[in-house]
Amino acid sequence: MRTSFTLLLFTLLCTCVSAQEFSGGFRAGLNFVSLSGPLEMTEEGEETQTLRRATGFHVGATFALAFTDLVGIKADVMYSQKGGQILFEGPSTLYLYEDAEDTGLPFASTRSSDIDIVNSYIDVPLTAYYRLGNLEIEGGVSAGFLVNSRVTGGVMHTNIDRLGGAQVVYSIDGRYFSDDAGFEGINTALEGSVGPNGEPIPQTVSAYYDNLDNEKLYRRLDFGLVGGLAYYLNNGLYIGARYQLGLTDVSKGENDLRITRNEENLGTREFNTEDKDYTRSIQASIGFRF
Repeated sequence: MRTSFTLLLFTLLCTCVSAQEFSGGFRAGLNFVSLSGPLEMTEEGEETQTLRRATGFHVGATFALAFTDLVGIKADVMYSQKGGQILFEGPSTLYLYEDAEDTGLPFASTRSSDIDIVNSYIDVPLTAYYRLGNLEIEGGVSAGFLVNSRVTGGVMHTNIDRLGGAQVVYSIDGRYFSDDAGFEGINTALEGSVGPNGEPIPQTVSAYYDNLDNEKLYRRLDFGLVGGLAYYLNNGLYIGARYQLGLTDVSKGENDLRITRNEENLGTREFNTEDKDYTRSIQASIGFRF
């Protein structure tokens, strides 16, 4: 009896293994991404921030293990850009620095800025799928490792206190993993333009120009859920769409500088320590499975 059971179990295992089919391929496409989290507000409850979608891309290899003609599992290894666009309009603070030891001379101002955050990940989604004819439905989990984090955009300060109503305009071209802070965060300065104590007026600045240190803003790991659809045009070529819901607070609150002005103490830097920011991503892909 035991011999017969062992033989039956061995036969079933061999049948399952032989029924499995391994395949590989690639996929590439566009990401429509945003950051989701609390918006900054003035003390009167007026919103000063707006979060919008930005566009990135993804490309990588895909692997699938089919258990039957209908079900299986998939894993991808992809380079994928996430992030978003952050707009700001409201009371803020302009900092000017005399030298590397200076903590910044604060000026009350009205700030208008438009910046793009591009966080580049090595993404590894792991999903189970089910086939309905040419349509494939998938769902699972994803893990991302942040390999690069960049910010670009423009900032304009107007109605600047103690500068006779002058305006200061500069651009941001920074990297959150390598930039310096404060005075050392001035990439270029306007020639011949100085503040009241001889401080240079910035022309382009780093990611941490307003900060006193360059502790990294974004976390290396991002975990989330993923779900999507793929439609096969033939045996290998398909088009697909996915939605990735980030579950990790990707920003470190202790270095997430609050941009809205502190009305009580102009020179005090505040941080959004209680805020939680999450990634949201819609992917549109074209791929091929061999």
